[in-house]
Amino acid sequence: IMMVSSIGFSAEKKSLESNLNSIESQFNELMKKEEAQKQSYIQQKAQLEAEVEDLKEKQTSREKLVEKLKVDSEVRWHRDKYKKILKNSETVYKNINKSIAEKEKKIAELDALLSVMN
Repeated sequence: IMMVSSIGFSAEKKSLESNLNSIESQFNELMKKEEAQKQSYIQQKAQLEAEVEDLKEKQTSREKLVEKLKVDSEVRWHRDKYKKILKNSETVYKNINKSIAEKEKKIAELDALLSVMN
Protein backbone atom coordinates (compact mmCIF):
# COMPACT_ATOMS: atom_id res chain seq x y z
CA ILE A 1 0.00 0.00 0.00
CA MET A 2 2.84 2.40 0.85
CA MET A 3 4.47 1.77 -2.46
CA VAL A 4 1.29 2.58 -4.37
CA SER A 5 0.74 5.78 -2.37
CA SER A 6 4.35 6.89 -2.88
CA ILE A 7 4.03 6.36 -6.63
CA GLY A 8 0.75 8.31 -6.63
CA PHE A 9 2.33 11.13 -4.62
CA SER A 10 5.33 11.23 -6.95
CA ALA A 11 3.11 11.50 -10.03
CA GLU A 12 1.05 14.22 -8.37
CA LYS A 13 4.21 16.17 -7.47
CA LYS A 14 5.46 16.01 -11.07
CA SER A 15 2.07 17.16 -12.31
CA LEU A 16 2.13 20.14 -9.93
CA GLU A 17 5.66 21.05 -10.98
CA SER A 18 4.75 20.91 -14.66
CA ASN A 19 1.65 23.06 -14.02
CA LEU A 20 3.74 25.60 -12.11
CA ASN A 21 6.34 25.66 -14.88
CA SER A 22 3.59 26.13 -17.47
CA ILE A 23 2.04 29.01 -15.52
CA GLU A 24 5.45 30.63 -15.05
CA SER A 25 6.28 30.38 -18.75
CA GLN A 26 2.89 31.86 -19.68
CA PHE A 27 3.46 34.70 -17.22
CA ASN A 28 6.92 35.40 -18.66
CA GLU A 29 5.48 35.36 -22.16
CA LEU A 30 2.80 37.89 -21.16
CA MET A 31 5.42 40.12 -19.53
CA LYS A 32 7.47 40.11 -22.75
CA LYS A 33 4.40 41.02 -24.80
CA GLU A 34 3.48 43.77 -22.36
CA GLU A 35 7.00 45.20 -22.49
CA ALA A 36 6.92 45.14 -26.29
CA GLN A 37 3.56 46.96 -26.26
CA LYS A 38 4.94 49.48 -23.77
CA GLN A 39 7.92 50.17 -26.04
CA SER A 40 5.53 50.58 -28.96
CA TYR A 41 3.52 53.15 -26.98
CA ILE A 42 6.70 55.01 -26.02
CA GLN A 43 7.75 55.17 -29.69
CA GLN A 44 4.29 56.35 -30.77
CA LYS A 45 4.35 59.04 -28.09
CA ALA A 46 7.78 60.26 -29.16
CA GLN A 47 6.69 60.39 -32.80
CA LEU A 48 3.50 62.28 -31.94
CA GLU A 49 5.41 64.76 -29.80
CA ALA A 50 7.81 65.41 -32.68
CA GLU A 51 4.89 65.90 -35.07
CA VAL A 52 3.18 68.31 -32.66
CA GLU A 53 6.39 70.29 -32.30
CA ASP A 54 6.71 70.49 -36.10
CA LEU A 55 3.08 71.62 -36.46
CA LYS A 56 3.56 74.29 -33.80
CA GLU A 57 6.61 75.59 -35.68
CA LYS A 58 4.53 75.74 -38.85
CA GLN A 59 1.83 77.53 -36.91
CA THR A 60 4.20 80.27 -35.75
CA SER A 61 5.73 80.70 -39.20
CA ARG A 62 2.21 80.86 -40.58
CA GLU A 63 1.33 83.71 -38.23
CA LYS A 64 4.18 85.76 -39.69
CA LEU A 65 3.00 84.93 -43.20
CA VAL A 66 -0.57 86.01 -42.36
CA GLU A 67 0.64 89.38 -41.14
CA LYS A 68 2.57 89.89 -44.37
CA LEU A 69 -0.42 88.80 -46.47
CA LYS A 70 -2.72 91.17 -44.63
CA VAL A 71 -0.41 94.08 -45.37
CA ASP A 72 0.12 92.98 -48.96
CA SER A 73 -3.60 92.53 -49.57
CA GLU A 74 -4.09 96.19 -48.68
CA VAL A 75 -1.10 97.63 -50.51
CA ARG A 76 -0.28 95.49 -53.55
CA TRP A 77 -1.74 95.60 -57.04
CA HIS A 78 -3.18 92.11 -56.95
CA ARG A 79 -5.19 92.55 -53.76
CA ASP A 80 -7.76 89.89 -54.64
CA LYS A 81 -5.13 87.21 -55.15
CA TYR A 82 -3.52 88.07 -51.81
CA LYS A 83 -6.92 87.90 -50.13
CA LYS A 84 -7.50 84.44 -51.66
CA ILE A 85 -4.14 83.25 -50.41
CA LEU A 86 -4.96 84.68 -47.00
CA LYS A 87 -8.29 82.85 -46.93
CA ASN A 88 -6.62 79.58 -47.96
CA SER A 89 -3.99 80.02 -45.28
CA GLU A 90 -6.74 80.44 -42.68
CA THR A 91 -8.18 77.08 -43.73
CA VAL A 92 -4.77 75.48 -43.43
CA TYR A 93 -4.32 77.15 -40.03
CA LYS A 94 -7.60 75.65 -38.79
CA ASN A 95 -6.51 72.21 -40.00
CA ILE A 96 -3.16 72.58 -38.24
CA ASN A 97 -4.90 73.52 -35.00
CA LYS A 98 -7.25 70.56 -35.34
CA SER A 99 -4.34 68.22 -36.00
CA ILE A 100 -2.40 69.57 -33.01
CA ALA A 101 -5.42 69.02 -30.75
CA GLU A 102 -5.92 65.45 -31.99
CA LYS A 103 -2.25 64.56 -31.55
CA GLU A 104 -2.10 66.10 -28.07
CA LYS A 105 -5.19 64.08 -27.12
CA LYS A 106 -3.52 60.91 -28.39
CA ILE A 107 -0.36 61.78 -26.41
CA ALA A 108 -2.47 62.19 -23.27
CA GLU A 109 -4.07 58.78 -23.89
CA LEU A 110 -0.64 57.18 -24.35
CA ASP A 111 0.59 58.86 -21.16
CA ALA A 112 -2.37 57.39 -19.29
CA LEU A 113 -1.68 53.91 -20.73
CA LEU A 114 2.01 54.12 -19.87
CA SER A 115 1.30 55.28 -16.31
CA VAL A 116 -1.02 52.28 -15.85
CA MET A 117 1.59 49.93 -17.27
CA ASN A 118 4.29 51.21 -14.91
